Amino acid sequence: MRRATLAGLAVVAIAVLAIPSLANAQDPPSGERTPEQVVQHHLDAFTHHDLEAVLSDYADDAIFLAPKSTVQGKPALRKMFAGFFSGAGNSKGPAPTFQATVTADGDVGYEHWVMNPGKPGSIQGTDAFVVRHGKILFHTVLSTGPAYTKQ
Repeated sequence: MRRATLAGLAVVAIAVLAIPSLANAQDPPSGERTPEQVVQHHLDAFTHHDLEAVLSDYADDAIFLAPKSTVQGKPALRKMFAGFFSGAGNSKGPAPTFQATVTADGDVGYEHWVMNPGKPGSIQGTDAFVVRHGKILFHTVLSTGPAYTKQ
């Protein structure tokens, strides 16, 4: 499990380093959303299964790197999120709930989350987003395993 976590973090680090001038991030122009605002909007839209609102946060050529697949471009993102949203409502149980905290550092926004908090089988993870000019350029997700619960 630790090896998978380290591998996932390495992927995030490589992707962030591959985007030029990330270290020179400046405040966004007036009226442009900050990375934290973009990620918060994305979380709200995702939680409400609002496909169009989710897609509005991404650049046309955005890349989503998931544990078992890579998706690039809005048409592919649309297909992926539509599939997830339709699958979430078709299970025998209720749709998953999320508890999340959004933070940002420069051009990178983070979503630290727990799915189905306090319930058996709950998992936790972090999504990382590279945001420029108010749009997500790169998004990756890393689930770190069962959520810690106090006994």
